[in-house]
Amino acid sequence: MGASTRRGSRVAVLGGGVAGLTAAMELAERGFEVTVVEPAGWGGKARSAWVPGTGRGGRLDLPSEHGFRFFPGFYRSLPDTLRRIPVDGRPDGVAGHLREATHMLTARSGRRGERITDVSSASGARSPLEFLRAFGPRAGENGLTGDELLHFANRMLVYTTSSDERRLGQWENTSWWDFHAADGASEEYRKACVVGATRTVVAARAEVCSTHTVGGFLEAFGYGLLGRAGTEPADRVLNGPTSTAWIDPWIRHLASLGVRLELGWRVERLTVGARAVTGAALRGPRGERRELAADWYVCALPVHRLGALLDRGLAEADAELKSVADLRTDWMVGIQYYLTEPVPVVRGHALFLDSPWALTSISQAQFWDADFRATYGDGTVADCLSVDISSWDTPGILYGKPARDCTREEVAAEVWAQLCDGLNGGGRTLLHAGLLHSWELDPAVRGLDGPGPAVNDEPLLINTTGSWAARPRAVTATPNLFLAGDHVRCPVNLATMEGANQAARLAVNALLDAAGQPAPPAEVYTPHQPEELRRLKEVDAELFRQGRAHLLDAPAPWAVSTGG
Repeated sequence: MGASTRRGSRVAVLGGGVAGLTAAMELAERGFEVTVVEPAGWGGKARSAWVPGTGRGGRLDLPSEHGFRFFPGFYRSLPDTLRRIPVDGRPDGVAGHLREATHMLTARSGRRGERITDVSSASGARSPLEFLRAFGPRAGENGLTGDELLHFANRMLVYTTSSDERRLGQWENTSWWDFHAADGASEEYRKACVVGATRTVVAARAEVCSTHTVGGFLEAFGYGLLGRAGTEPADRVLNGPTSTAWIDPWIRHLASLGVRLELGWRVERLTVGARAVTGAALRGPRGERRELAADWYVCALPVHRLGALLDRGLAEADAELKSVADLRTDWMVGIQYYLTEPVPVVRGHALFLDSPWALTSISQAQFWDADFRATYGDGTVADCLSVDISSWDTPGILYGKPARDCTREEVAAEVWAQLCDGLNGGGRTLLHAGLLHSWELDPAVRGLDGPGPAVNDEPLLINTTGSWAARPRAVTATPNLFLAGDHVRCPVNLATMEGANQAARLAVNALLDAAGQPAPPAEVYTPHQPEELRRLKEVDAELFRQGRAHLLDAPAPWAVSTGG
């Protein structure tokens, strides 16, 4: 992994999120001279932060984050990167900082019908039937019928046995809502099987999110739970704040590889001429301007910033990139509650199925190696309940307003009320006001307290129906410009850290080809596909070419009963 500089080896990586840092590492390991520029903070949306002024007595400030990080078992590309980031002399690098989340709580209002599911690797491989019994809704539970459950099983079976041709040609253009014929379904079926899967996992409305995306994620996550996606646990989290456990060691490692890291610099324009990018115009932290010149450019900006460059050189580099403007984003925002006592709600993630704001949470202190009281804050904070808010347009239960229309104080109070609704009841009070020390809402959300409409500086890409066609490839029409990020087409069809890592690897491989570099390509891991289903998918591919429906595609029972 030589670090020697040679003609044509200068690479400018524009953006220092997961995609940009992945590309920098892969290229530096192959001898390229890499410069990374990032306007906000290393790690992008994945980074953690600190609540200023909260540390006392030599302790660190309280940790905060855009949203909690988790690493499903089907992630393979990103864990490979983690293993190669050295830290503490560990043979497995930063991957050694991952801890298994062994259980999952499906919380319901008043705790009626709540379920704790064992997702641990210790429970061994599960059969598909065991999987459905453990993770799927149950007949009679909150009014669900046996026919509804059979339809849910049918939907999952249809998707997992669909060919790639049908996934892209039909399910990409079918919403998750329509895939389930949800218009005629019961409220509980919609909540448990349709809406819950999209709002708590991909922060999108089931009415607009593609079946290709939601079905693909549930398939991949399901294979992880079945023990079919490899040997890693189905759910993992880090053993400390993300930047401490992962991003900071990554930055140190990149520096040791000779990567030039420039924080506070924003890309304002690409200079294009003679079918090549010749420079990137930058603005620095104090308003200074300069031009970054390189032989190769990897644009790893998030999709909302990429769109801002369309009329500033990007569309000139590749006219087809104008389709990026058609991609949609939404809000999935984190809020942290700092508690005076440990409150390990569950040894893993909690999904609040009845929460209007589609909440998910994790109690972090139980996974972190450091003693929370001794390490963070003023010595009275013992735990951090980290919550993701995935729906910002639905009225809440406390003020009757959507999150976008609330003040920051109202958002904090409303989320706390929805948490209490799902965790308290049945003779148990898990959360109460006496536990609450303070809270921190992601500062990327601005304007909640006025004067103008609220904005989110770090929104999340949403895979709406038909959006695959608008997503760019890693290769562009300009031979020395490549794209990386969770919006770039890659095997994981979802805006995730794994997708960002995969896209960066695709960009690096394309650059290696263009440069005539003989170094081995970066491996791009694809989601598990069972050999047992191969023949069914081949049959379905032929049916799709003939314009026929999937062999197992059956109408919803409520559609049949109403003559639909």
